[in-house]
Amino acid sequence: MTAPPLYRHFPAIVAVLTLLLFLPALGNEFVNWDDERNFVLNPHYRGLGWTEIQWMWTSHLLGRYVPISWMTLGLDYTIWELNPFGYHLTSVLFHTVNAALFYFLALALLRLALRDRSSEMQARIPVGALFAALVFSLHPLRVESVAWVTERRDVVSGMFFLLAILAYLRGNPDVPGAPIRRKYYWACFGFFIFALLSKEIAVTLPVILLMLDVYPLRRAGRSGSTTGILLEKIPFFLLSLADGALALYIGKLEGITASLVHVNWIARLAISLYGLAFYLWKTLLPFHLAPFYALTSHKVDPGALPLQLSAVLVVLVTAGALVVRRKYPAVLAAWLAYCVILIPVLGIFHNGQQITADRYSYLACLGWAILGGGMLVVVNRREVTLAAGLVICGLVFLTFKQVRVWQNSETLWTQAISVAPSFIAYNNLGLVYSARGDSAGAIEQFRKSIQMADDYELSHNNLGGSLLELGLNEEAISEFRTALTLKPDLANSQNGWGQALLAQGKINEAIEHFRAAVKIDPAYESARANLEHALELKSGW
Repeated sequence: MTAPPLYRHFPAIVAVLTLLLFLPALGNEFVNWDDERNFVLNPHYRGLGWTEIQWMWTSHLLGRYVPISWMTLGLDYTIWELNPFGYHLTSVLFHTVNAALFYFLALALLRLALRDRSSEMQARIPVGALFAALVFSLHPLRVESVAWVTERRDVVSGMFFLLAILAYLRGNPDVPGAPIRRKYYWACFGFFIFALLSKEIAVTLPVILLMLDVYPLRRAGRSGSTTGILLEKIPFFLLSLADGALALYIGKLEGITASLVHVNWIARLAISLYGLAFYLWKTLLPFHLAPFYALTSHKVDPGALPLQLSAVLVVLVTAGALVVRRKYPAVLAAWLAYCVILIPVLGIFHNGQQITADRYSYLACLGWAILGGGMLVVVNRREVTLAAGLVICGLVFLTFKQVRVWQNSETLWTQAISVAPSFIAYNNLGLVYSARGDSAGAIEQFRKSIQMADDYELSHNNLGGSLLELGLNEEAISEFRTALTLKPDLANSQNGWGQALLAQGKINEAIEHFRAAVKIDPAYESARANLEHALELKSGW
């Protein structure tokens, strides 16, 4: 019996290489970038009992409704409690599965796209799928989604997103114009539901399925087929609309959806152009990656270079894709898929203080990876194959370094300050210094944060806390007052202000602030303890 062709081992090769490259992440810690609020200080997700599951399916902590992702994290706690090793292991395994799934997806799409080519070219398709899967899975832009436990939702949602597309392709009818085979249709729909419940970015799947109908499935345009194709997508679009409305409602409740008054439509268009260029640029040259890219007026100023270059790049790529659409339809397909998948995180629905984030590229850049694999198949030249190998080696090197950046909060924010300084980076590095008792070092970082964004209430609050540690009560009160002016419901600032007053012997005034803190957050144990202590001191007069 002859040995099976090497390409039969390609999925395993992709999985093993992905697993090995991300194994160092198992030694990483939780970081002070939402991990503490989500896991360290959050007792509600810990386990898979009825109480925990009820919380997972009814809560929207930090503005996200992701019950499926929470269930994977609840399972982690059941096994590992609060040992970050296990959480990182689960995320790495999810990404490893996604890498293998993407190999099969790239294989299927390349076979469909190149089905009219020579048998010799078709025999090279597995090599192209291998390259595409490795570009996706080993790229430094994937590190944030994999090495940051909070972004478990990326890898979980990504898995169901890939499974949904694979089911749809598998159900592609053999008879032209016929509907998709029913069992695969409902499998695709089921995976879509799970993807949405893992992260809302999956809402774009129905549009991606329609694009696949046009190319490479070529179902659209046949006599009587277009209407059927649109009708079969109605349940998908209804689900997307419902999930999108839920996401906007939660964003409004949490106060994270940017107001059109502060971010008008011109600014949103500018943010979108910048984002489209940013992810494309970082895919090609993945250097200077950071956990936070601040939204600044300079980046969206029509008269400034960043937006001008972004607009030129987007126009050139769009024009190029349109020019070659007949001869190379895959280029336009990859560009449109890229734009569509990014829509939920572009300026149109902008929220938050960031302009872009590496994690948003997890699904969006799949098309580019497949396009690269297709080029490797079509251009069968030794130097092209060598270049492809060098690209993979370069990605491996950069990803290995990027995984180490996420080792702990200090390495993360030190790197962020060196490549993309921001008020968030300085503030969070200040929290690292504060946690180890270096109040003077923390004060320096908090003040740098305030210099970059004097309206960031948390930096004022944290600066007040560090000043309080050094006994600088009047200065601390000034910072707490500023923080509360910016955000009146900051329980920490009310509590800190009360502590500063108590240290000055102003017990009655301190009691008022402790009571205000407890009113804002009834579960705030420190404020409750301080209130009881102050009341005891008052009664002892």
